[in-house]
Amino acid sequence: MDAENKGREVKVYEETLALKEKALLAAQARITQWEAQIEAFRTERASVFTSDLSAAEHEHLEQLGTQVETLSKQLDAAASGRAELEGRKNLLENELNARLVRRLAELRRRAEEADAHVSDQTVRDRKLSLQAAETELERLTEQIQDIEAQLEADTAAIGDLQQRLERARTDQQENSRRLENLQKNAEKYLSRRSLLLQRKEECMRNIRELGVLPEEAFNKYLDTSTQKLVRKLHKVNEGLKKYSHVNKKAFEQYNNFTRQRDELLKRQDELNASFKSIEDLIEMLDQRKDDVIERTFKQVAKYFAEVFEKLVPAGKGQLIMQRRFDRNTMDDFDEATPNDGNVENYTGVAIKVSFNSKTDEGLRMQQLSGGQKSVVALALIFAIQRCDPAPFYLFDEIDANLDAVYRTAVARMIHELSDNAQFITTTFRPEMLAECDKFYGVTFVNKVSHVNSISKEDAMGFVEQQQV
Repeated sequence: MDAENKGREVKVYEETLALKEKALLAAQARITQWEAQIEAFRTERASVFTSDLSAAEHEHLEQLGTQVETLSKQLDAAASGRAELEGRKNLLENELNARLVRRLAELRRRAEEADAHVSDQTVRDRKLSLQAAETELERLTEQIQDIEAQLEADTAAIGDLQQRLERARTDQQENSRRLENLQKNAEKYLSRRSLLLQRKEECMRNIRELGVLPEEAFNKYLDTSTQKLVRKLHKVNEGLKKYSHVNKKAFEQYNNFTRQRDELLKRQDELNASFKSIEDLIEMLDQRKDDVIERTFKQVAKYFAEVFEKLVPAGKGQLIMQRRFDRNTMDDFDEATPNDGNVENYTGVAIKVSFNSKTDEGLRMQQLSGGQKSVVALALIFAIQRCDPAPFYLFDEIDANLDAVYRTAVARMIHELSDNAQFITTTFRPEMLAECDKFYGVTFVNKVSHVNSISKEDAMGFVEQQQV
C-alpha cells in the first residue's frame, strides 16, 4: 500500500510539472511571436514610404496602425507578463531544483523500488496471500461458530451454577442459623467453664492451705465418692479449728529453706574457691611486680655506678633503695641489691657519691655543689638510657655549670651512647663540639631566629668568640 501511494504521489508531481512546463513553453512561444511582429513593424516603418497607395491600402494601413497600437499595448502587457512569468519561472525553477527535483528523484527511486517489488511474483504472492486470507476467514468463521457453541454451553453451565449458587445460599443461611445456636451454646459453656474455674481456684486455694499432703492420701480416697469426701472434709475442718494457731505450711517452708540453705552453701564454696584463686593471682602479680621493680633498680644502679665512674674516674657513686623503717635513720641505707622486705616497704631512692675517693663513705645530694649535682643527674639519665633507651635526647646547655674535665667526660659519654640513640644539644663550650658530628648555628636578626648548617670550625670560632 505504501508503494502504491508513493507511486500515485510521483505521478501527481510529474503531471503538475508537465503542465507548468507546457504553460511556460506556450508563454515563451507567444513572446517570441510578438517580438517577431514588432521587429517586422519596425523594419517596415524604417523603409521608404510611398504615397501611391490605393484606398484599400490606406484603409489597410490605418487598420495596421490601430493594430500596432493594440499590439504595442499587448507588447507591454506581454512584457509585463513575461517578467511575471520569468519571475514565476525562476520561482518554479528554484522550487523545482530546491525541493521538487529532489522529491521527484526520491519518489522515482521509491517508485522504482516499489515497482521492483511489485512484480509478477508479487502478484502471485498477493493472490496467495488473498487465498490465505480467505482460508483464515473460513477458519475464523469456524472458530466463531465454535465460540458460539461454547457460549451456549457456557450459558447452560452458568444457569446450572446459578442453581447451585441458590442452593449454596440456602445452605449458608441454614449454617448461619446453626452457628448462632452453637454460639449461644458456647456462651453457656463458657459461663459454666468460668464458674468451674472459680471453683477450681477455690479448691486449689484450699489445697494450698492444707499444706503438703502425703502421697498415700491421693490413692487412699481415689475411689471414694464426692459426697462422702465432702462430709469427711467438713468433719476434718471442724477438727482443725482446734489447731488454728499451728502453721500449716511449716513443713513446706522447712523444705524450701533447707533447699535454699544447700544452694547458698554450695555458692559459698564456689566463692571461697574463686577468692582463693584471686588471692593466688594477686600474690603472683605482686611477686612479679616486686621482681620487676627490684630487677629494674639493680640494672639502673649497676649502670649508674659504671657511668659515674666514667664521668668521675677518681670517684664512685651508687643508688640506694630506702625502706620505710629508714625514714627516721637517714644513715641506715639499703644496699643496691635489696634482698629482703616487700616493695610496699620501699619509700624512695637515695644517691651516695664521692668525687675524689673510691673508699670514702660518700656525700648525699644535699651536700653537693651545683656542678656536682649536674654530673650526678647526667649519670642517672645515662644509666636509665642504657636500661631503657629512647630514640633521641634533647639537652639544653647541660654543660653550662660543669668544670672542663667533666664537660669533656660528658661529651665523650654522649658520643659513646650516640651509636644507639640520637643526641641534640645546645652549648657554648668547645668540649661538646669536639665530639659532635653535625653543627647548626642559630642567629637572631630583626627579631627572627635563623638556623643554618655550619662547619665545625665556624662553630668553634663562634664559641671562642662568646668566651672572649
